[in-house]
Amino acid sequence: MTVSPPPHHWPLIIIGTGFAGLSIALHRMKAGQEDFIVLEQAQSPGGTWRDNRYPGCACDVPSHLYSLSCAPPWDWQRKYAEAPEIEAYLAHLAHSLGSRIRYQAQVKSAAWQAQKQLWQVELNDGSRLTCRFLVAGVGPLSEPAWPDLPGLKNFTGPLLHTARWPKDQTLKGQRVGLIGTGASAIQVGPALAQEVAQLIIFQRTAPWVVDRKDHSYATGTRRLLQRLPFLRQTYRAWLYLTRELKGLAFLWPSLMHRIEGGVRRNLAHKVANPQLRQKIMPTTPLGCKRILLSDTWWSTLELPHVTLETDPIHHIEAAHLVTETGARHALDVLVLATGFRYQDNPMARLFKGENGLTLEEFWKKQRSAYLGMMMPSFPNFFLLTGPFTGLGHNSIVFMIECQTRWIQAALAHVTTQRKNEFRVRAQVYEAFAKEMNQRSKKTLWMQGCQSWYLDPAGRNTALWPGFSLSYWWRTRHFNAKDFEYA
Repeated sequence: MTVSPPPHHWPLIIIGTGFAGLSIALHRMKAGQEDFIVLEQAQSPGGTWRDNRYPGCACDVPSHLYSLSCAPPWDWQRKYAEAPEIEAYLAHLAHSLGSRIRYQAQVKSAAWQAQKQLWQVELNDGSRLTCRFLVAGVGPLSEPAWPDLPGLKNFTGPLLHTARWPKDQTLKGQRVGLIGTGASAIQVGPALAQEVAQLIIFQRTAPWVVDRKDHSYATGTRRLLQRLPFLRQTYRAWLYLTRELKGLAFLWPSLMHRIEGGVRRNLAHKVANPQLRQKIMPTTPLGCKRILLSDTWWSTLELPHVTLETDPIHHIEAAHLVTETGARHALDVLVLATGFRYQDNPMARLFKGENGLTLEEFWKKQRSAYLGMMMPSFPNFFLLTGPFTGLGHNSIVFMIECQTRWIQAALAHVTTQRKNEFRVRAQVYEAFAKEMNQRSKKTLWMQGCQSWYLDPAGRNTALWPGFSLSYWWRTRHFNAKDFEYA
């Protein structure tokens, strides 16, 4: 029997098999719309939860909230799921899509063909696909950020980034240096401390860390949540609403200032060593950077074989890291917990809109998108988890599902009107960007500290400057008047 080659044209192409890509794919399948294909560059699904496999990697959003409401219930083991369990969950969702996912299909470029009113997608194997509509669920935090340190490339030992952790890597008995004290560092640090001979943590800025209060779910609790949909939905709603209320403190900084004193007192109570306590006491306002959750960070810093170094790094010399005071630290392994490239993510170079303009070039003025999804020079193109859709207080999965429903409504409208092309009006796009800039000025994130939320001009381009409920309200309907059609 002759097997027909896969089609080269699709009404819809989705890029990525993380939460974003799987969400739109599953919603379309559920609606009986099987007119799409999902492209995944790796051999398996999972996105960031496949790529981030460093020891201790876990989510800082409760697992029952960090899951798709449209998908079947998952038997979560812990309040805060670890990376392997989240990857298994996403693999389970992807399995239901079957052959709709094409693996090892890395997108080399995607360009808008104006005359044909189509997107042409070129893959790494040289093949080309076309589609009427293109959805990019590639994730804003996918490309590792490597620090600009003199001599880094000449380090003689293994150089490991938390976002590209080698499989089955072991550091038992090694002298390890850890650069960074952000979200990845406070997870990988305690895990490494359990096996290494020496751990030196190089801190540039003291982070705000609060108790995580993680725990495993009892067998009886898990059974009840699996068997009683009402109980599961009520628990999920409670998790959502309690976190949504925390948004008050980010939008009205005076409220966070009142909370800050209690967090400082808790830190002082937990860390007995006065010298260490002075090193880890934050100097930035609580919440202007990401608030970190951990039950083990402070106790790890007090271990006898763990050192917190606050002297700035000057350079790296073979197997030594040298600080500005001239102190030399001999290391076998260097671990970089230095985050991701957000403001300059090379993903933006892949997409070319009208007249060959790349998304990177379009964003030179400011990284922005209407409702975090669309730009006027990129017709029929949706960017999931784009600018202004991150959250500092709640689950990004909620935002993804809001976007998914809006995209479904947009596609339904365009199809019903029998239009081949649509784009957000330039004035609507500009007005939205202006609104986001104005609303962001009042938030805690712009009260004087530097973070990856802010662009070089000091503007927030990452987080939604409001409650996630207000984003749901804005995306509950597709406003056809905001767009041009052809």
